[in-house]
Amino acid sequence: MNKKLFSIVIILTVCFTTYFISRADTHIKVPIILYHNITTDENLHNKPLLNISPENFKIHMQTLKNEGWNTITFNDYYNHVTNNTALPDKPIIVTFDDGYLSNYTYAYPIFKELGMKATIFTVAGRVGEGVSGEVTYPHFTWAQAKEMEASKVITIESHSLMHINFLETSDIDKIQVELRRSKFLIEKNLNKECAVFAFPFGGKTDLARDLGKEAGYKMICLVGDIGANSAGEDLHRLKRITIRGDESPEEMLETITKNLN
Repeated sequence: MNKKLFSIVIILTVCFTTYFISRADTHIKVPIILYHNITTDENLHNKPLLNISPENFKIHMQTLKNEGWNTITFNDYYNHVTNNTALPDKPIIVTFDDGYLSNYTYAYPIFKELGMKATIFTVAGRVGEGVSGEVTYPHFTWAQAKEMEASKVITIESHSLMHINFLETSDIDKIQVELRRSKFLIEKNLNKECAVFAFPFGGKTDLARDLGKEAGYKMICLVGDIGANSAGEDLHRLKRITIRGDESPEEMLETITKNLN
């Protein structure tokens, strides 16, 4: 083999090796599960899409841990997709929507106790608000959000400014305020990058998604309750699965498992 041909072979080998090493494993499926409020009020347990008891939530998390699921952050997933960093076996992302005080009161201690992680998508304009005409449950304060963020147990991301339904408006200025103001407030109050957005009500529009990308969100979450996520898919169309508060641990695992196929 002459030197010129040998050089070509070496270059091609390096290129192909780099290509395959740099590609994240598209066979790894990462489910993102969704909760909202944790409450001891049994009268609210008849609304299981939004509410779960502290006892049942802890059982859910303990079951995930016992079954070998490893909680990761959105940053872990982003690095996996973009830089092919390794993920643990059976990775899963646990999320909450809205930023309720109960996330701080109940979920945060449970995650610390079990050595698990979660992300809370908070309505930035409602932080610290109590119950009012438009607010069903009290929200945690910026100080509490800062404590959770500093612990590395909880990551705080954006769920809009005032929890509007993006399906109900095409007003670009209004959409920009919801996307950008919420991001600004989280970054200002928590001294961190706000990189992930979750649509309230799952109400995504192509316009809002595109404006979210322009605003600097690296990832955007939907709510379709179908499917898990893998490398090669759009980071601005991440799928999430709602876990009902009345699901048994076995039903919760079945809900997750059926969405891996």
